[in-house]
Amino acid sequence: MDLDLEQRLLRFLAREEDGERRTLEEVRALSVEDRVLEGECIAARLVAVAADGALTLEAEENLSRFREGDPVLLGDGSDFGAGVSCVYRGFDPGSGRVLLAPDAFATLDTRGLRLGERYCVDRRSLDLRDRLSGVVRDAFARPALRAVLLGEAAMAVDPERAARARERLGARGLNPAQVEGGALAIGAENLALVQGPPGTGKTAVLAEVVAALAGAGCCVALAAFTHRAVDNALFAIRRVAPDLPLCKLGHGHRIEPELRGAGIRTVRPRGDQLPRRGAVVGGTCHAFAKLNPEERFHYVVFDEAGQIPIPHALAGMLQARRWLFFGDHAQLPPVITARHADPEVTRSVFERLHAVHGSHLLDLSYRMNDALCAVVGGAFYGGRLRAAPAAAGRRMPFVPGGRCDDVLDPARPAVLARVDHLQPGQRSQEEANLVADLVDEIVRRHGVPPEEVAVVAPFRAQVRLVRSALDAAGFAGRERVVVDTVERMQGQEREVVLVSLAAGDPDSLHRRAAFFYSTNRLNVSLSRARTKAILVASRGAFAGLPMEAESLRAAATFRRLYRMLPQVDLTAVYGPA
Repeated sequence: MDLDLEQRLLRFLAREEDGERRTLEEVRALSVEDRVLEGECIAARLVAVAADGALTLEAEENLSRFREGDPVLLGDGSDFGAGVSCVYRGFDPGSGRVLLAPDAFATLDTRGLRLGERYCVDRRSLDLRDRLSGVVRDAFARPALRAVLLGEAAMAVDPERAARARERLGARGLNPAQVEGGALAIGAENLALVQGPPGTGKTAVLAEVVAALAGAGCCVALAAFTHRAVDNALFAIRRVAPDLPLCKLGHGHRIEPELRGAGIRTVRPRGDQLPRRGAVVGGTCHAFAKLNPEERFHYVVFDEAGQIPIPHALAGMLQARRWLFFGDHAQLPPVITARHADPEVTRSVFERLHAVHGSHLLDLSYRMNDALCAVVGGAFYGGRLRAAPAAAGRRMPFVPGGRCDDVLDPARPAVLARVDHLQPGQRSQEEANLVADLVDEIVRRHGVPPEEVAVVAPFRAQVRLVRSALDAAGFAGRERVVVDTVERMQGQEREVVLVSLAAGDPDSLHRRAAFFYSTNRLNVSLSRARTKAILVASRGAFAGLPMEAESLRAAATFRRLYRMLPQVDLTAVYGPA
């Protein structure tokens, strides 16, 4: 049934390009103010232009959904034919600084920019369809790669190499599941998949594996979807192997000073000679797509593979004959622009390969305590996730006698704080008021530092409402409480996490069921917490019955979680007037 996967992936790329173009047209028809509110634009003042063209701006607030490495346009917000083509490099909430780098593949002209002027940072198209279409065709022309994608070739392991790896990794202090996952990766003759739930040390295992392979003389490609994921993995490898040659595909202005300080040099995708032995070459999937499809590496290792679409992963897979994937398909999936009738092609490469080959699970979490592990593991990992002994008994600080003791009691590390409203939209004042009171008490009474508290909401409208409610609460340090959408919280952790679902009318959820009833998003939201996770929601949020089969199964997981969690009904205090 998968014999036409090549054509399905090519159709996927075409629909994604069409969807991206339509989305850009719709977004650009909005006013600047509406684009900012929709998370598609940043309005900011230009404060610095570096000699290499890097730009620094100051923004009062950043509601955008931009991710590091996204292509953006700096301009006046109205003329999209003019402006400076840039790459989004990040946002520092403390200083309000927005960082942009010039696009290496566009003409750089900053002469018309004026310091102190206000500009708009808008999304622009990366236009990769032609390149990725060629990647898909090249991949399916290689029998070994095609067979792995279709599940026609079994995963093969060299037993002697795996045995030596178990001995090495055991001596490095890894736990049994980590040792076995790392040994399967090092011993792989073609393919290995290691699934790393939150806090289980996936990146640490990846670093040990890559250091061992490169230390044995192999040249290893390290690929991920975002620059941040590539950088984090390179840092982890450097901690394991201080003297190992590391480099990153890109240009100097794209490399953070910390990377240069760690001895990670820059190589250009075209023009520079890449190392051939005993080294690691990191880069985004887009960067590897710019290389010619040659098998120049002994291994290609993918990090955060649960977020990589299949065509993007193939660009890296063309560079080697052994493919190692580290990820978790139960966390955030790839970002998909268009609507597709074929759900298989929208899945990540990790989910695709896991479905046909299986994967090795890292089952010990060093982040969540025992009760949180029981909830997250039971809802999303088939009950196979356990808390490490050092984390199992941790509890949030607690001083009894407050207004919210029933919710904040450490005997309930995971709890549902119910306020039964019927809000049909993307915001709930009732939930925002309850969240503000809970955060205020967590910080002021129980002594949790504000920077160790996070509030996650599915909708940006609810994020803004919660921020306003926290400002009204007026406690010291409230600006250090992270309030954001789940996409911006991926990879982070906090002592206490509150999740506000906002929607309360089950009938209105049909229009956004695929988004709202995403078990991946709920998993990531709850698993950011170390000692306390509070789900703030209306009973109606768990009562929706979507029409699509996949959303219906996801809604069933929501209802199972509703039954699993201890509940505190605060409707009488915070419910609709």
